[in-house]
Amino acid sequence: MTEDDQKWIQKLLNENVLAGPVLEMGTGYGGSTCREMVIAANLQYFGTDIEKTPTVDFVANFDRAEDMKIFSSTGLFNTILILNVLEHTFDPIRILDNAISLLKAGGNCVVITPTVWPLHNFPIDTWRPLPNFYEEYARRRQLNLNRAHFDYVGRGAIDKFRDAEGNYHYPPPSDHPLFSFWSRGIHKVFRTFGRAMFHPSHMAIGAIFQKAPL
Repeated sequence: MTEDDQKWIQKLLNENVLAGPVLEMGTGYGGSTCREMVIAANLQYFGTDIEKTPTVDFVANFDRAEDMKIFSSTGLFNTILILNVLEHTFDPIRILDNAISLLKAGGNCVVITPTVWPLHNFPIDTWRPLPNFYEEYARRRQLNLNRAHFDYVGRGAIDKFRDAEGNYHYPPPSDHPLFSFWSRGIHKVFRTFGRAMFHPSHMAIGAIFQKAPL
């Protein structure tokens, strides 16, 4: 997780958006997790991954629906965290479907995915979901996409970055318009390759899918 990711999750905890028990996916990779933040908020926490490590409470492969049976001992969850995981899967829709199946009615599936990011194989790097993906997934699965927390993480609400016709666009690489103008000019003059002239080179989307209450 990046520092912006941690701040975004902490904001959700501070606003009581998240409830326990909480299941975090992908906790066995050796990096930072949300365990301490969640426990500090007095919420029950569990970690899951495909291999057993000290930070993994449940070994499960979310590619396989049959692996979801392992969670029967705890029952369903009020919150599932899928943070910087989906880009490393071949079938993110199946992963999401299996995760949603573990949610209680009214529960939240919290997702962060890189949108513009360097390649970072672990062991593969396959997806960069965009805002329309989140909207379409919510529509097809009859979930509520929490618009109040649909963000470019660290940059603000995705709905702020739309043109007059309502089409989405990326945030500029800087909040200062003169910097953006200068940066684009330099790229055009020297005909450099890459996308940094149009948007930040590191940017992620944060979203919350809510299962319908009973």
